[in-house]
Amino acid sequence: MKNLKKLFFLVLIVLIMAIGPLTAQTTGQAAGEKADKLFQAGKNAIHKKDWNAAVEQWKNFSTLFPQSQWEAEPYYWLAYSLNQAAKEIGSADMQTAMREQAMIKLEMLLKRFKDSNWASDARMLRIEVAENLVKAGKVQYKKYITHGAEAENGSDINVKLVALDALMQMNKDKALPILKKIVKENKDKNIRAKAVFVLSQHDDPSVPPLLGEIARRDQDPYVREQAVFWLGQNGAGLGILLELYSDSLDRKLREKILFAFSQNESELSFRKLLDIAKSDPDLELREKAVFWIGQSADKRAAAALMEMYKANTDAELKRKIIFSLGQLDGDQGMAFLKEIATGNSVDRLKGEAVFWIGQKGGAANADMLKALYDGNENFTVKEKILFSLSQNDSPAALKHLLAIARAEKNAELKKKAIFWIGQSDSDEAAKFLQQLIDQE
Repeated sequence: MKNLKKLFFLVLIVLIMAIGPLTAQTTGQAAGEKADKLFQAGKNAIHKKDWNAAVEQWKNFSTLFPQSQWEAEPYYWLAYSLNQAAKEIGSADMQTAMREQAMIKLEMLLKRFKDSNWASDARMLRIEVAENLVKAGKVQYKKYITHGAEAENGSDINVKLVALDALMQMNKDKALPILKKIVKENKDKNIRAKAVFVLSQHDDPSVPPLLGEIARRDQDPYVREQAVFWLGQNGAGLGILLELYSDSLDRKLREKILFAFSQNESELSFRKLLDIAKSDPDLELREKAVFWIGQSADKRAAAALMEMYKANTDAELKRKIIFSLGQLDGDQGMAFLKEIATGNSVDRLKGEAVFWIGQKGGAANADMLKALYDGNENFTVKEKILFSLSQNDSPAALKHLLAIARAEKNAELKKKAIFWIGQSDSDEAAKFLQQLIDQE
């Protein structure tokens, strides 16, 4: 009997040992599935920009799975969601409270997972959150900005640039020398370009001359071009750009300067574009200047372009001028385009003018095209006019196409008019085509 009891307990122990791991395995699988679902739910809330839901999901995840397979990532997304949610809350006190919670999570991340791939993102986010907290009067968080800006070059340079940008808002006297050192000494052209951007965002009288120096002397074309671009966004940079254009032998850089002129709406920049378009020895740069004049809102642009058209003999430059006349807002260039289409220009240029008249649309331009058609004997130009009428969606344009199709003696032009009528979905066009079919 005693032996039987021993045997019974032995069997029971074996069963328990067998069932235990199986139960643990089942429990582990269930926990893993739950973690996956919560993780995905947090990501989905972020994608939907539902920040309050995202905060709740990531809080739940962090509570239930503080040491998950994703390690640092859930901490980052919780801090990020808290910061985003704070932007949508009207209460300043609640904003501050949420951002301080975000700072706690970021500190936890950087303490536990300092070597994680998420550490750099966390440091940059920490600077953004700290900047907002300092603006809210929590000056104790300024240390994260100053430490990031003053970090040694061996540290994460992207974090350093974010910190410098924030520091420029608070203490530009401290930030500017560091930024200047980066743009002058850092070997990485992408880092120098980012530093140029950070500099350009701040209204300090020392910035435009520094950008001009970078545009002249940086060894990388991309960094030089970035400096030119940001000079063009700064009214104080125009004088520097004028000097750069005169001094530079780099055509690509000069093209960027032309664009920068076009972004500056001053009298001086417009006159400089006109001078280049009229007399620059480089024909390609003249063409670029003509293009940017066509994008200008200056009311003198149309007359200036027409003056250049009459003064020039280069057919390709004339074609560029016609294009720019067609790009001007409203009907500024219409009278000049009509003059070209009816004047002594070669047929190709007349056709170009007709095309741009057609792109403007409207009944008045449709009437202009019909008058041009009636007064022109050139087959190619008439073809262009038919096409341009087809691109004008006013009832007047269809009316003129129908009249041409009925009256035109030239069989080829008549066919083309009928073809373009066939592209219309109007009842009048369908009725006309049916009449043609019935006549057969």
